[in-house]
Amino acid sequence: MSVSDENLAELFEQYKDEVRETIGTLDNELVAIEQDPSSSETIFSLFRHMHSLKGSSKMFNVDNIAGIAHRLEDLMSMIDKNNAILTKHPKIIDLLFKGNDIFRDIIAKLEDDISYTTMTADHAAFVGEIQAQIEKINRRDSQLVDSARKLVEDLEAFLPSMEETEVEHLKKDIQELNNGLAIVTLEEEGANQIRFNYNGADLTDDVRAMENMLAKFKDGKAGPEDGRAFVASADHLYNSLADVATEDAMSLIAELGDGLSLFSERGLEMDQMMVEFFAAMLQELKEKFHVEVETPAVKASGPSKSQASAKEPQVKTIRVDEAKIDLFLDSVGKLITKSEILNHLQFSFRQAGIDTGLLRDFSTVSRTISNDIVNLQRSIMEVRQVEMNNILKKFPRLVRDISHKIGKEAEMVITGERVPIDKSLLDDVEQAMVHIVRNAVDHGLEKPEEREAAGKPRRGTVNISVTPEEASIFIEVADDGRGLNLEKIKSKAVERGVLAEEQLPSLSDKDAAMLIFNSGLSTKDQATDLSGRGVGMDVVMTNLKKWNGDVLVDNHPGRGLSVGLRLPVTNTLLTKEAIMLRVGSSTFCLPLEFVNEIVTVPGDAVHHHKDGAVFRHRDMVISVIDLKGLLGLADDEDLAAAADIPLDGEEGLKSGVKENAIFIILRGKTDSRQSIRADEILGQQKIVIKEFELETFRKLPYFNGLTLLGDGRVVLILDSEKLLDS
Repeated sequence: MSVSDENLAELFEQYKDEVRETIGTLDNELVAIEQDPSSSETIFSLFRHMHSLKGSSKMFNVDNIAGIAHRLEDLMSMIDKNNAILTKHPKIIDLLFKGNDIFRDIIAKLEDDISYTTMTADHAAFVGEIQAQIEKINRRDSQLVDSARKLVEDLEAFLPSMEETEVEHLKKDIQELNNGLAIVTLEEEGANQIRFNYNGADLTDDVRAMENMLAKFKDGKAGPEDGRAFVASADHLYNSLADVATEDAMSLIAELGDGLSLFSERGLEMDQMMVEFFAAMLQELKEKFHVEVETPAVKASGPSKSQASAKEPQVKTIRVDEAKIDLFLDSVGKLITKSEILNHLQFSFRQAGIDTGLLRDFSTVSRTISNDIVNLQRSIMEVRQVEMNNILKKFPRLVRDISHKIGKEAEMVITGERVPIDKSLLDDVEQAMVHIVRNAVDHGLEKPEEREAAGKPRRGTVNISVTPEEASIFIEVADDGRGLNLEKIKSKAVERGVLAEEQLPSLSDKDAAMLIFNSGLSTKDQATDLSGRGVGMDVVMTNLKKWNGDVLVDNHPGRGLSVGLRLPVTNTLLTKEAIMLRVGSSTFCLPLEFVNEIVTVPGDAVHHHKDGAVFRHRDMVISVIDLKGLLGLADDEDLAAAADIPLDGEEGLKSGVKENAIFIILRGKTDSRQSIRADEILGQQKIVIKEFELETFRKLPYFNGLTLLGDGRVVLILDSEKLLDS
């Protein structure tokens, strides 16, 4: 099969996507196995992924990936049989990481050169490294076995010259050692070849059944039926031994019986202590008490692990050009606008006195069309969305590589990876997060010795949490390091010309922390390939502004730093219910999700307080955001009647509110109790939020898009969050 065949081009693209997915999974599993080398489940998963990678690559004649994966599969097969190998040979992890990086490099080069499928000299050299490691493992184990065998031969040669009493004890020890050597040797070739016999009783089936079920209990995969099956096998083993055991085995048999009684009394609940107890008992049975080993003909083997394990559900996917989805979304947006025109016509028909029956039928059809269009739009929006895990899964490997490079110990904790986000935002979000995470490890976390001196664990932690909000998502990257040195940041800001010396006394800690996002400002005296050039955090701010996002910094000196990113779920059109309001001579939309309550307040209940207007509502003091002043709107003379409320500098208002006033109490992230004044509420309708296309409009501070009304007017949409921050 040739990947140059045009008919296979689409399949080859799917293959590359699958390899990229596997590479990301391998990164995370390698990080996990490095932290816990005893995890049999993760080890087998690595083995299975290597096997799949080899198979799919062979199918498309990508020989370099297939060849490397094949040798890594051999290595993982050895580890799967004995995960203690990882502890004895810790450099295996680095070898596996290196192999995964080579896979990533090959896939990247295949994008430009479809013929990059053969083994290069570097690839062959890496395969040689793998082979050398495999031989090293085999050599070490075989040397131990050979040394033990030579010891047995020397002892047997020495037996004739010994006293009879000494000979009996030594023969017993030699028999035990021979049994152990036979078990080790045969387990390397295949456990199914081992037969356990004791004084003529065949114990093989019971021993194997108990071993298999103990493995299930250890991995937490056992069910109630496994507990009953375990007792049945252990009871049979106990009775078989009791019938044929010699005197020196009775204490062990009694101990096994006591363990079974305790296990039954506890309702067949197998905890870790019980697992270790029965595992130790089996080990003694196999080696200490003359369990014999035979090597009969190899039986037909049962299903392999990969065959026995349950298949993961397969999700069928199709590849669709993103531009086609955008075009479809735009068409849906136009349909929603047409639906609002129908609503506008319905209102006009009612005003014109059209027959009630016809009007009712028209209303029913209009409402049905509107609901169908909204459902259609919601479905296609979900097509554009992907889970945050698409980028988050890359960060454990990033943290691992950086910490190893600079001599630190760090781990990553991730929550919220299933939160959806628009695919078009992924690249910019990932780029911003890479800089934040890199700074957290390089700048934030201390060296292990420093952490211990400060009473912290040697290993630092970087947490990423993703939380969905009403119209946005909040991504927080927090570390438990040293936090920001604000005095050093201020000094660097003055040195770089970002701030003037005289500005420092009035600079708050919050504003000082935000200085890290200025281009060219770094607290490092010397630049490295990781940081120190002062451009990383500037990239964060640039990317967030591009999507109308926000950055929040929470600094805890000596305890860590938290950087939060708030950005919209999507950059494409959204449908929302909104209220239409008139402020002065202008009309605006305000999404209903940001409205807590609409109240009418008597003019004499609005009072001046410090530098703003307030009124009392339900035993709460509600402050008034000066919307007209913020937006520079005309018709300001009617804002406050009962008090002298300054609007712009010292000029203030020439007159105030003489009649009842309408206030919209906004819903903030906290109990902000703030409101905006509306001269008139024009009604409620469904709107399509469209992003500003021109950069000039994106700079408008208190708006997050525009919408087209049913009567053809274009109306700006107020940004509640930015109004509250004002």
